[in-house]
Amino acid sequence: MALHPEGMFTSGPIAHLVGLAAGGPDPLEWEVLRFTRVTRTDHWDVTWRLTAQPLASQLDYLATAFSEKFFAACPPDARRAWTAAAGPRSVPEFMSELAMLLRLADRQWPAGYDDVPLAQWEVLAQFPLLLALDSWAHDGEHVSYEAALLAYIAAEHPFCYYELIPRVTQALEVGALSTQCDAFAKSFLSLVPAATPETLGTLARVSFAHLTEHHG
Repeated sequence: MALHPEGMFTSGPIAHLVGLAAGGPDPLEWEVLRFTRVTRTDHWDVTWRLTAQPLASQLDYLATAFSEKFFAACPPDARRAWTAAAGPRSVPEFMSELAMLLRLADRQWPAGYDDVPLAQWEVLAQFPLLLALDSWAHDGEHVSYEAALLAYIAAEHPFCYYELIPRVTQALEVGALSTQCDAFAKSFLSLVPAATPETLGTLARVSFAHLTEHHG
């Protein structure tokens, strides 16, 4: 069976952070704080979920086991990303620094949105189902968002719950965060202008009514 250890450099959460460090306009410290904000564990999470501390340990291992020969065998795009992220440092030095930032972030409360603004990639990671609320509706086909939503539910029923439940959960989380933090509310609306408070309220109300009546 073929082995592909270069996946350590090309995929997963570490590669995601490397991509942000290589091409993003914001400081790496902000991206690490956003990462820990997105991957924070709740009481129902499995204990082996990948979070900051185990990822830091993986980076420690990668730094100590780093081989220029192996790195040269990785895909060119991955090598460019890691090299750009490292900047003037060596790749192993960058790995150790990133591990340190992850450990420091893990010891803090999640960063507030006033201090570290919401980023587009956070929205994609946490609220993907709110990015295209009416993607199933053609322009002008329905008189309102509520009518489009009802048509979608009717078309998908009885398997509508598969997407309705996580969509409602995401909408309620955005609503709660928006009422708690003006900075989050403003940033989210600027990144997802179609997901207004009114639209999210309609989504929650209509979806919950359907789920209660037909799937409760």
